[in-house]
Amino acid sequence: MLNRLPFDEALRSTVGVPERSKLLDSSPGSRVWRVRLADRSLVIVKQITDGGDTGAEAESFLTLARAFDVPVPSVALDELTALLDRLDPAPHHGLLHGDPCPGNDLRTTDGVRYVDFERAALGNGLVELAYFRIGFPTCWCAMSVTGAPLAEVEAIYRTTWRGLTGHDVPGDLADACAGWLIQEDALVERAHRGTVDQFARVPTEDFAWGGISARERLVHRLGVVAGMTRGHDHLHAVGRLSSALAARLSAGRPALRPLPAHDTRPWIQAES
Repeated sequence: MLNRLPFDEALRSTVGVPERSKLLDSSPGSRVWRVRLADRSLVIVKQITDGGDTGAEAESFLTLARAFDVPVPSVALDELTALLDRLDPAPHHGLLHGDPCPGNDLRTTDGVRYVDFERAALGNGLVELAYFRIGFPTCWCAMSVTGAPLAEVEAIYRTTWRGLTGHDVPGDLADACAGWLIQEDALVERAHRGTVDQFARVPTEDFAWGGISARERLVHRLGVVAGMTRGHDHLHAVGRLSSALAARLSAGRPALRPLPAHDTRPWIQAES
C-alpha cells in the first residue's frame, strides 16, 4: 500500500486518467512514478515522504550556538519563528527546481536547461536565488559566489521577474538565506537527511561532504546571514548570533578553509 500510486480525483480531473504506472528509483525522501495516461501521454508523479519539522530546526540551531558557549539573545527564537512563518511556501506559486546545483544544469545551444526535478515544488523563487550567496546548500560542491557575478545573476533574476509579472520580486533575500542557515539537513547529502539532528553532531565532529566540512559550510552561511542582517528590522538578533557563532567556529583548530570560489569549478576537477 505504501507504493500505491497517489492519483486522486483532483489529479484525474486536472491531468487525466492513469492507464498504467511504474515506480522509479528515488531518494529516501520521496516516491516517484512514471505514469502513462489514457490519452497515451506520459507524466511524472512525485510524492514527498519526509516532512521537515521547522519549529525543531529553529530550536536545534539555538542549541548549537549554546553548545559553543555563544550567548543566545532572548528574542532570537521569536525572530526565527516569525522567519519560518514568512518563508511559508503556501502563498507562492513559482516552480522551484529543488536542487539547482552544478551537474543538474545542461548548457545547450538554446541556453541552460535543468534536469533532475525530483525535489521540484511550488514556492518562492528567492529560496533558490539564495543559493548563490549561501554557497549551494544542497550540493556537494559548495562554493562562494561574490562580486560582479553575484550582482549580475541577482539583477538578471529581478529584471526577468519584473518583466514577466509586472512587479518586483516579493519577499526578502535575507530571509531566504537565514532559512537555509537553520536547515541542519543542508549539511549532508540527500541520502542522510532526516536521519539525525546534524547540528547536534557539529560540536563533537566536523564531518565532511564533498571534501568540504560541515563547519566550513556553516561559517560561510553564518557570515552571509550576519552581513545581510545588519540593521535588519526582523532578524537583528539572529544576525548578531550568527556573527558570534561564526567567530567561535573559526577560532577552533584545525583552521577552517573558505569555500572555493565559483570560478575554480571543483566538480570539474573531481571528475578529471
